[in-house]
Amino acid sequence: MEKKQAYCQSSRGRVDLISNLPEDVMSSILALVPIRDAVRTSILSKEWRYKWVTIPDVVFNGKCLMAQSPSSASAASNDVVFNKDILIAQWASPSTYEAETACAHVVDQLVSQLIGPIFKFSCMFFSILSSHHIDRWIMFLSRNHGNGIKEFRLAIDIKVSSTNRGKTHWYNVPCSIFHYKELRRLELLNCILELPPTFKGFHNLSVLYLAARISRDDIEHLISECPLLEWLNFIPFDYYQCLNIHAPNLRYLVLDGEFRDISIKSSPLLTNVSLNSAIPPSMWNARGNPCTSVQFIGYLHGVERLALTETFLEYLCIDIVPKKLSATLDHLKYLEVDIERNSTEILAILCILRSSPNLKQLKFKYCVDCDGMREGLFEEEDDLSGEQVELYGLKTQFDCFLCHLHAVEITGLAMLLDLQFIRWILYNAPVLKTIKIYTNVYVEAEKISRILKGLSQSRRASSQAEIIYMGHYEGSY
Repeated sequence: MEKKQAYCQSSRGRVDLISNLPEDVMSSILALVPIRDAVRTSILSKEWRYKWVTIPDVVFNGKCLMAQSPSSASAASNDVVFNKDILIAQWASPSTYEAETACAHVVDQLVSQLIGPIFKFSCMFFSILSSHHIDRWIMFLSRNHGNGIKEFRLAIDIKVSSTNRGKTHWYNVPCSIFHYKELRRLELLNCILELPPTFKGFHNLSVLYLAARISRDDIEHLISECPLLEWLNFIPFDYYQCLNIHAPNLRYLVLDGEFRDISIKSSPLLTNVSLNSAIPPSMWNARGNPCTSVQFIGYLHGVERLALTETFLEYLCIDIVPKKLSATLDHLKYLEVDIERNSTEILAILCILRSSPNLKQLKFKYCVDCDGMREGLFEEEDDLSGEQVELYGLKTQFDCFLCHLHAVEITGLAMLLDLQFIRWILYNAPVLKTIKIYTNVYVEAEKISRILKGLSQSRRASSQAEIIYMGHYEGSY
């Protein structure tokens, strides 16, 4: 009894340092916790009952509203990794439908009670929601908070009908989203986006993440009407012949999709570029194509990091590969390429290296087919044709000096013939520190031993150069 009285007296004597904080400070603190926990603060006391209604950042996902299931576990994070391996969902079972309806009701109640300005709205359910729920929230926000929202994020599933021959159902983003005039950041994943005729642009938008079905005219118009755009990550779900990007302040560009050609001559400030195209090179050089590889590479003179993945390295091989590019890439520090074993790809890599005098990091991956048995995977030098020998590098002039290169990473190494290119790097990189090597998963131990032995005996321009074998590459090719 005495202990209880002492505890009560001690509790009454404590100073509440949080409850009396200024409203803006309190709102900022509550915005840092999951919205479910922010709402729970309403039961602490009468003073706390309505503090949560002023939070400026509203973030919903499956984790914060429901018990996790296999479909919602992938949505536990507020962040979405944008890549073309999109999630596909089946139509909901009755129990799933009831759960989603309950979640939609919760969102309705929470959003309708917020009284302060909303700066950020994020809905990352990655579960099946009827489109009318999302339409309602977007419309509500545009009417009540449209002038204050600075960040809007929406990621939903693409629905595949189990009764209508597997027909794909995409979510159509309503036009009311274009009423968010103060947007700084916009992320839309798995949807259809059409610009209204009255669209005047997002004049404050600096970051755009878009994985959507959108016409070429609309995406070009959208980009051009965002004068402050600095970051663009775009995954088109439609095929484009030539995508023209006009963004004078653009610094970071990621394109991952089916496009034959690209023109970025109106983006002189680009420093980070990643291009991933699965379109066969045979489709790129069609008659009447206004974009050319010379145009593309010539406007990357300020780029610092460049990644050409899947078949995009072959983009440089449409015509005869020049010895050097039309413009020197003086600022390029990091280069990443995928090698599909096209006969001219080694020449294309050398073309880029000759034009990149200040390169510091080089990363390239040898790609294989689904069975891991590419043509010539285990061939020796004596087994190759004269053309293969010449184009794979044995007779190619490795005539550039890699003065600043200090780190190299090679993935999918398989052929002993590949050693010629690595030996050249060792011989021409005076400040090289490490070469990390991942072998193809089908390479046997005996060949690995021969590869490492051959490299250990190679001449090196740098006394500090170290060859580190990392084992088999376990990722996808």
